[in-house]
Amino acid sequence: MNYIAFAVGLAAVALYLLGYLQKKRMNIILLNASSRFLYIVQYALLGAFEGAALDIAGIVSSLLAPLKKYSFVRKYTALFVVVLDAAIVAVGLLLYENIFSLFPIIGVLLHTSAFWIDDEKWIRRVSMAGSPFWLIYNFVSGAYGSCIGDVLSMVSIGISMVRYDLKKEK
Repeated sequence: MNYIAFAVGLAAVALYLLGYLQKKRMNIILLNASSRFLYIVQYALLGAFEGAALDIAGIVSSLLAPLKKYSFVRKYTALFVVVLDAAIVAVGLLLYENIFSLFPIIGVLLHTSAFWIDDEKWIRRVSMAGSPFWLIYNFVSGAYGSCIGDVLSMVSIGISMVRYDLKKEK
């Protein structure tokens, strides 16, 4: 079972990394949601149900973020983000096991909140901040494929930041 979880985790990583190499906000969001689905499968296979539940909450938040283009959602964006973040925290705390349970809560809050930001530069920055929290949780929960992915995602986001953000500033 661990080998299957490892393979699923690596597939999730590939989609996640590909997402941050995208230039458009919508492509980043869609690839991230697809990646999260595979992470859910991986965590379920490993018995890491907190990670799976938080990724489900993360998918919901990520899929609602594109609705920001509608005037009603844009008008109440702060309320949407607060309610979604509160739901993520509630799910995480309901499944709390130990201090390491806080890491995926923080990671998913940062990753999903990033998608409510309009500026791709800030999406990458906030997402970069969430990755170390997932790295720690994945290591502790035995999701080693995801650990590899976390390191690679930080490298990928860093490359994208240089490619799209720093070069534009110069």
